[in-house]
Amino acid sequence: MLATRLWIPLALLLPELVCRASAFVTRSGSISFTGSCSTTSLGSVPSLVVFDLDNTLWTPELYQLRSIAQKNQFPVAHQDVKLFPPVRDIIYQIKSDDRFANTKFAVASRTKSVDWAHDLLDQFELRDFFHYAEIFPGDKKSHFNNLKSVSGVDFHEMLFFDDARDGKYGNCEPVSSLGVLSVHCPNGLYQEAIWTNALEHYKEWSTTHRSPNSIVEWDNTITIGQPVDRNKRYTGEVKYVNREKRFGFIKYGDGVRKTGDMFFHFNNLPSGQTVEEGDEL
Repeated sequence: MLATRLWIPLALLLPELVCRASAFVTRSGSISFTGSCSTTSLGSVPSLVVFDLDNTLWTPELYQLRSIAQKNQFPVAHQDVKLFPPVRDIIYQIKSDDRFANTKFAVASRTKSVDWAHDLLDQFELRDFFHYAEIFPGDKKSHFNNLKSVSGVDFHEMLFFDDARDGKYGNCEPVSSLGVLSVHCPNGLYQEAIWTNALEHYKEWSTTHRSPNSIVEWDNTITIGQPVDRNKRYTGEVKYVNREKRFGFIKYGDGVRKTGDMFFHFNNLPSGQTVEEGDEL
């Protein structure tokens, strides 16, 4: 008996599975399926993934390009500003992974160099990849409120990557307070593992508690659902110091709150004070 081969998206029949299968339809009308399905839940990936720009997708930060600004010129992609090497590979994986078929992507940046940022997205040929672009100085929460409005995606269905955690210029902490799982990557997306680890954390976080104020830390640990009391003083141990970029992290806790990591910049230290890993502050 003759048979016709066609492809049928079994995810329409079994939405909880990701399937790739072929079906044979005979003249009598019966259907025979061959293929395989994975048990990966389509809900295990975010509905909206948001990236900061400066020192997250690319380097250096645009405010540092003062000589170009003085000449009233625009920075040149791949020359004055460069993407972190894994970014292209991550985007390629996203485009080739069926799990992200319904996921939207966005950028959210507080840079004052708004025209430069938009121009660089075009130069890097990233414009078509991103569905939304919130680029203006101010409060990062405003970016996310706008994204929620235009996309229709709830905060707990978003995943956010940023190099600045807390403090005056921090973004992860205020955004996580909205209910967005935030990923702190102080050195940018310099490793593909930052992306893959974040997806694993999101899968577990989104299917268990979805606690607000949750942040995936730089060392791949996660601080879950307990905001820092800004009026309370903590003591901790200097866990990491990057002298080249002049920042570090202090591990702290009070016996009640789960131990967390606090970002600090050398500019915040008292004049003349130096720190070493292992110092107590």
